[in-house]
Amino acid sequence: MFFEPKNGMRPSPLKHNPFNALVCPRPIGWVSTIGADGNLNLAPFSYFNGVSGDPPCVMFAPNTSSPNDVKDTYRNIVEVPEFVVNVVSVELAEQMNATSAAFSYDVDEFGACGLESVASQVVRPPRVKQSRAALECTVYEVVELPVGTNGRKGRVVIGEVVGIHLDDDLIDDGRVDEARLRPLARLGYFNYATLGEILELRRP
Repeated sequence: MFFEPKNGMRPSPLKHNPFNALVCPRPIGWVSTIGADGNLNLAPFSYFNGVSGDPPCVMFAPNTSSPNDVKDTYRNIVEVPEFVVNVVSVELAEQMNATSAAFSYDVDEFGACGLESVASQVVRPPRVKQSRAALECTVYEVVELPVGTNGRKGRVVIGEVVGIHLDDDLIDDGRVDEARLRPLARLGYFNYATLGEILELRRP
């Protein structure tokens, strides 16, 4: 089949939007931020990835579900343009999912979801203590995306990584062992994935 998204994302026989199932697996950006008033926020974003290695940069998209909605994460980075990406290992899946709930702005997701915050080294937002790796970032640029068909607004936040935390036991022979990190990946719908089999392909 073929269809144009401008005409709708669920043409027959599709009953659900297929986009997330086609662009997968995606790493999860578990982003912690802080507002000017000191309020903390922790939320997962499945539209997240690395975009540059030198300098190291990442991106995530705090898209809204309605035209007048503003994500607490986006509100915070406008006030304090810094954030931390906490890597979600498999053992943190339930807590990560719990932080995706629609908490009010004054609720600290760390405490509400049984997580401990610990001070970062360079940026003001704290990181998740239980996370085995974390990226401290400063906001480089915010890119406005085209407005969605229902008026919802989308943005891409690009951040420069200014600090990296690694559990020492992730390092094997000078390299991060991905199997030890056990990162969780996002698929379509409510599905997630683990690494499964790892293949090494040397460049020709």
